[in-house]
Amino acid sequence: MFIRTQTKKTKAGNVQIGHQNKVVIQSMTNTKTGDFTKTLQQIKQLHHLGCELVRISILDIEDLKVIKKLVDNAPCPLIADIHYNYLFAIKCLEQGIQKIRINPDNIGTKEQLKEIIKYAKKYKATIRIGINEGSIKKKLTVKQIINNLKNHIKFFEQNKFYDIVVSLKSSDPYKTEQLYLLASKTINYPLHLGVTEAGPKEDAIIKSTIGLSNLIKKGIGDTIRISISGNPLNEPIICKKLLNNLGLNQQIVNIISCPTCGRLLFSFEKLLNLVNEFCNANPKKVNVAIMGCSVNGIEECKNADIGFYGLKNQCKLYFKGKDIGIYSENKIFNEFKKYYEKL
Repeated sequence: MFIRTQTKKTKAGNVQIGHQNKVVIQSMTNTKTGDFTKTLQQIKQLHHLGCELVRISILDIEDLKVIKKLVDNAPCPLIADIHYNYLFAIKCLEQGIQKIRINPDNIGTKEQLKEIIKYAKKYKATIRIGINEGSIKKKLTVKQIINNLKNHIKFFEQNKFYDIVVSLKSSDPYKTEQLYLLASKTINYPLHLGVTEAGPKEDAIIKSTIGLSNLIKKGIGDTIRISISGNPLNEPIICKKLLNNLGLNQQIVNIISCPTCGRLLFSFEKLLNLVNEFCNANPKKVNVAIMGCSVNGIEECKNADIGFYGLKNQCKLYFKGKDIGIYSENKIFNEFKKYYEKL
């Protein structure tokens, strides 16, 4: 396990950010926030999949109307994402939002920013200073972006506000890494990691792995989001898998499966997808082996907590190293679920 950089500690509700050997996973809803039912459902799903914090966008008055109700019913602290309107930030803080994300360059005047700080102090909330390269009007170097950030932090500190989290995101994974490396040497506030606008699932996984792995191994980063275009429920799953493979143990299934070959004599891919979806929805810290044939399948399944390998239209199931029996490929998934519940 890598020792985390001991940044300053802040909190969003009951969730500690910084000054611990842990990276807090978060994601963001993509429902219209004003649709209370759909938004709350997605918040609960994200929390179930491993998010300790969930961010929601505040676009208009309709969104503001449901904030108090969402805060009261959410299973985890919420972050309000606000741009262009400082009054929306204040209204969210008044309704119990535990953390807000703003970009000081687009939220309003210095006096309006002071008003946000005043209310954040009053309600003991944390502010994330979020700077995305895509929102900067002119092209800046890494050093110039960091200097811009330091100017913002100085303003907050001059107004005696220190419950700060920082993000510095680029769609370029290499530039993202450079930004956070320099930031970690320059400031001691908690850092929220992410490659922004990373693209659809496959692209996002690759870019995020390139941009964030080295940072995490160096102990940099206090919260994380892997941004994936589309369904946000993919995000916490990938976050957990990335952190787990980098030594920051998560409550997650480690699936061992072969790439397949011509020895395959059953519906391997279909069953693997079923197992993967089931395990993602029911996470446990266990090893699961799904193998195509007996060549490597026997030992992998014996050594896993649970697993099966294929025969001709059949599969042999193992549980905690014991041979449970042979089942048809139509029945193996139900048998797998039954024994998985015993783990």
